[in-house]
Amino acid sequence: MGYILPVTPYQSIQYANRLQKNSASFSNRIWPIEKKSFDEEFESRSHSMELTPSSVQKRKKLQAAERVYSKLTNKGLVINTRV
Repeated sequence: MGYILPVTPYQSIQYANRLQKNSASFSNRIWPIEKKSFDEEFESRSHSMELTPSSVQKRKKLQAAERVYSKLTNKGLVINTRV
């Protein structure tokens, strides 16, 4: 039998300390989830997305530009391919 030197396992100790720190800090980052009904969320988002005349005009210009681009490239903007 050989003699086993009394060496302190620093790597194992450091790893154990990292695990303890990570698990403690993870629980501090969790916030409680707010409960909202679908209707409330839908109403709040729909008011922010109201259409104005200027937004309708911008959308029409964008659609016209998309049509021109698709005619020039013969591809369009949305390409659905499988390889």
